[in-house]
Amino acid sequence: MNREELLIAIFVAVESAHAFSAFNPSIFTIHRFRDELTERDIAKGCVLASLFSITIGGVCSALIRSPLPLAMALGVAGGMSAVYLAAARGMI
Repeated sequence: MNREELLIAIFVAVESAHAFSAFNPSIFTIHRFRDELTERDIAKGCVLASLFSITIGGVCSALIRSPLPLAMALGVAGGMSAVYLAAARGMI
């Protein structure tokens, strides 16, 4: 792995995290305004953000011929989905 691969993978990870804040409200907002539809709506936002993240990770991985951007996108998508769904369930 060279520096460019690592830098692109880091940018993919950061953009993936940003995608979750674009498709979902803040954790504070989830806690403050939770209702019977919150968990369903957050799950939909997580699916859309995950698809966006995995697409960017896959494209970048193909362009630089390295699995690292896709791996970072998958990791961030899994972690962010877990955090948002836990917040929607009132667990955090």
